[in-house]
This record gives sequence, C-alpha cells and structure tokens, in this order.
Amino acid sequence: MAQNNPKTVDLAIIGAGPGGMAAAIEAKLAGIENVMVIDKAPHHNDMIHKFYKKGKRVDKDWMGIKFEFTGNVTFEECSKEDYIQQMNDKLSEAGVLDKFEYNHEIIRIEKEEDGLFSIVYATDGIAEALENMRAKNVILSVGRMGKPNKPKYKFPKELKSVLNFNLSKVQNGEHVMIVGGGDTAGEYAYGLIEMEGMEDCVVTLNYRQAEIKRMNPINTQMCMKYLDNGKLINKLGVDVASVEPGTERAIKVNFTDGTTGEYDRAVYALGGTTPKDILVNSGVKTGEWDVPVYDEKTFETNVKGLYTIGDVVTDQGSIALAFNHASDAVKDIASKLK
Repeated sequence: MAQNNPKTVDLAIIGAGPGGMAAAIEAKLAGIENVMVIDKAPHHNDMIHKFYKKGKRVDKDWMGIKFEFTGNVTFEECSKEDYIQQMNDKLSEAGVLDKFEYNHEIIRIEKEEDGLFSIVYATDGIAEALENMRAKNVILSVGRMGKPNKPKYKFPKELKSVLNFNLSKVQNGEHVMIVGGGDTAGEYAYGLIEMEGMEDCVVTLNYRQAEIKRMNPINTQMCMKYLDNGKLINKLGVDVASVEPGTERAIKVNFTDGTTGEYDRAVYALGGTTPKDILVNSGVKTGEWDVPVYDEKTFETNVKGLYTIGDVVTDQGSIALAFNHASDAVKDIASKLK
C-alpha cells in the first residue's frame, strides 16, 4: 500500500547482478543521482556467489566469443573472490553502495496513469507495492540463471538436499553426477576434478546427447581430455528417467536405457529460463523463446521508460555484454531526463 507522498526516483534498477550493478555506476557517472537498486538476494552478484565455486575464474566473454567493453564499467578477469572485491570497490568508488536495497523479490512493474512506475514485490504470498518509492524509469536486469531449468521428473522430498544446481554443497570423496551438456555442466565436471581439496571425488558427466556439441572449444577439450583418460566417467547418450533413494549411496538414478547408477549427489546444469512472469506481468511484449521485445540500441521495451538488459535479452551470458547493455540503456535514460 503506497504512502501519500512516496519518494520518486529517476531510475529504479531491478536486479543487482552484473548488469544492474553496472547500470547503477553508469547512472552515477551520467549525473543521475536519484537511483535505487532492488534485488531479492542479500547481496549484489548473487549468481556469482551461488553458482561459482571458491576460486573459480570469472571471465568477461561467453563460449569463446570475445566482447569488448564499450561503457565505463570494466573488470579484470580473476577468481570469484577477486571479482566480488573488484565490484565492491567500483561501487564504493562510485558512491552508490547505499543505493542498494536487498531481500525484495519483485514480481511486476506497474505503470501508473501519471507515467510513474510502482514496484510490486511479494511477501508471504501477498503482493505489495514498495511503500517509499516510485520511479520515472526502470531497468530490468533479471538474468536467466536466477531461475535454473529443472528436469521434468520429480525430486523426492527426502533427496532435495543432494539434488543441487551448483557445486556449493559438494564434499570431497563424494560420487557426483553432473547433468547437462552446456558450458556450465562442462565447467562443473572438469572443474571438480581439478579443484584443490576435491581430489577424491568421483565425477560422472551425464547428458542425453552422445556427443558434446554445446560447449565452447575450451570446455569441450577439457571434458574430452578427462573422458578419454577415465578421470571423468562417461554417461553420455542417455537421459535420466527418474531418481529415488539409493541403497549404497544417497541417490539411485534410473536411466532411460534401463541402466541404473548410485551417487552421493547430482548437480543439474541445464541452463536458465527467461523470467517470463515478471516481463508479462509488467506489460512487456515477448517473442520467440520468451525473449522480451526491445529496441536494440536503447534496450527500451514497448513500455515507455521500462528497459531490459543482460542475458534476459540474449542467449549470450557474457558479463561484458551485460555491462555494455547497462551503458546503452543509461545513456538513453540520461538523455531523456535532461
């Protein structure tokens, strides 16, 4: 329920991942002081926190495709920990750390009759508008990986703790099955083999296709190296039919060819899905694969003043590309605010 005189910001940014964070810095540099960034997580770059194992390298490019920085925000490729520190430093230097508001899951953006936007979030199943704020412009920077794809079969309740979507819970010595055929699956598989302190893990790579076709050349080469020397167990060319509690290990996996296997943990790397609900609920038109319809130069959607950036508008999950999108969107917003 809105207050009588809520604060009006020039720009509300939904999502504090790479794109949202860069948008906040670009806004400050463009002279837009009245900004708020809102995220459902307790910190910025939540997907890096969640999906990157300790020490994992953070790259600016995607699947071997090189992207050059075109805006003001850049970073040096480095470990997960160093990347987060770099981002903290950049946000601090720009003076925007106090512009971030966490632990609000936004479900839609409502454009009011006066042209301002209300930000609607969910709490305990009830939709409420942020009481203290409305916005002249909004940037949606909500990525695909925030909502990872899940398999069609059900997860038994008693197995949910060992059916994961990243490596954060893996313990040394576990038999781990990685499910997926893309770059994340490959990086999880060979990364776990090479990871310091995980030398005793037994790693299996499962994907329904018999050949690796979706990974970039480096990840393909690394996975094939370990598949060939036997350090990575090959379970390609067959899909998982179902999972159930095991007898020798936590999980029994039933494959579609009639074989079974038992593992201590399964890690699913099946990609992410476009967060269609927030787009549709906000009046944004979507096209093929639920990708929002937007201006390719400014990233403004069919809803005037509502922009969308990052991997929600492309299947190329590059951090550099998200930074560039942020720069282009903020330039357009700044020009209209003058």
